[in-house]
Amino acid sequence: MLHSESQPLPRPEETGAGIDFNAIPAQEAPPTHRIHSESEPLPPPGENAFNESERPLNVQPVREGGVALEGREGLPEGKATFVDKAVGKTQKVVGKMTKNWDMHERGELREAGGKAAAAGEARAPHD
Repeated sequence: MLHSESQPLPRPEETGAGIDFNAIPAQEAPPTHRIHSESEPLPPPGENAFNESERPLNVQPVREGGVALEGREGLPEGKATFVDKAVGKTQKVVGKMTKNWDMHERGELREAGGKAAAAGEARAPHD
């Protein structure tokens, strides 16, 4: 036993443990992330990064419902598993951050319709 119950615990200043929060004043600390650049204006509310006529991967609505690559008809509706949803969400975020719209669109397809929809073998139930 390091100390008995009758002895008080040492304070952090006495042990040298802990974090010195006064080391860098908050005003002098470097920014942790970029919020918005004035050189990249935000799109108006309700608008996407692309117009409906020029979608990445030429994803088009289909008669059966949902969307498919190239607007292919007669495909089964894809079902996303938990892993598909996680991978799709990751692809969407990375695609948006890197402005890789093809990756973003594949992520949307995979998140909604699974791996088969992202590969063009099924339709995704979204849009």
